[in-house]
Amino acid sequence: EYVGVVLTGNILDNGHPEMSFKIQEQTDGKKVYTELLVDAVLVATGRRPNVNGMELEKAGVEYDGRAGIVVNDKLQTTNQNIYSAGDCCSQYKFTHAADFMARAVVRNALFFGKERMSQMLIPYATFTDPEIASVGLYGKDLDAKVVPFRTFEKHFKDNDRAICDGETEGMVRIRVDAKSDKILGATIIGKNAGNMISEITLAMQSGTGLGTLASVIHPYPTTAEAIRQAGDLFNRTKLTPATKSILRGLIKVQR
Repeated sequence: EYVGVVLTGNILDNGHPEMSFKIQEQTDGKKVYTELLVDAVLVATGRRPNVNGMELEKAGVEYDGRAGIVVNDKLQTTNQNIYSAGDCCSQYKFTHAADFMARAVVRNALFFGKERMSQMLIPYATFTDPEIASVGLYGKDLDAKVVPFRTFEKHFKDNDRAICDGETEGMVRIRVDAKSDKILGATIIGKNAGNMISEITLAMQSGTGLGTLASVIHPYPTTAEAIRQAGDLFNRTKLTPATKSILRGLIKVQR
C-alpha cells in the first residue's frame, strides 16, 4: 500500500532530485514499512472517458461513466445521427486507432460509407525496453475460438544486425492458419518492434501470406530480416518426405 513520497534534498548524478518512496506491506499479520530511494515515479492511475456533464442523454446518446459512449459497429451512437470516435467510445485507446475511427466516421456519416469497427486491423506497441508490438490474434485468442494454427519464431540472437547492435533480446513470432500461410496474428519483442510490426500488418491487410514474405528482399543487415526468415521457416514445412524424395530423384536424373 502506498504511504507517501518526499524529496530527500539530494541531487543525483543524472541531475534528478532524489525521492523517498514509502510503501506499507503486511508480513505475518504485521505492518512493515519499506523505503525506496528513487529518481522518478511512474503513476499509472488508468483513464476514464470524459463524458459526464455533457447532457448527452438530452440528445438520446447512451453512455457509461467507465466504458464511455455506446456505439455500434459503424460507430453510430444510440442517436443514429450522431457518431463517436476515439478513446471515449472504444477499448482501443491508441492515437492511431482514433485516427482511423475518425476517418471511418467521416465516410459513414457524409458519404454513405459502410466502414465497420470490427473490420479494422489495429496494431499496437508498448514502448518498454525492449518494445513489444502485436497485431491480430494471440495464441490464447485462437485457442478460445478453436482455430487451429501454427507458430513460427525467429529470435534476434540469430540476427546479424541485432548482434552488431548488441540488442539480441527478443523475437519475431508469427501465427498462421494450420493449413495455409494466412497470417492470423504476430508479436514482435525487441528494439524498434513498433516500427517492424507494420510490415506484418500490411501483409495481413492485403492478404499476403507468410510464405510470400519469404520472397521479399530485405536490406542486409536489418532486424526486419527476421520477418523474412520466419517466412523461410514456413516454406521449409512444405518439404514433406514425399517432396524431398521427388527432388532427390530429379537431382539424380540431372547428374
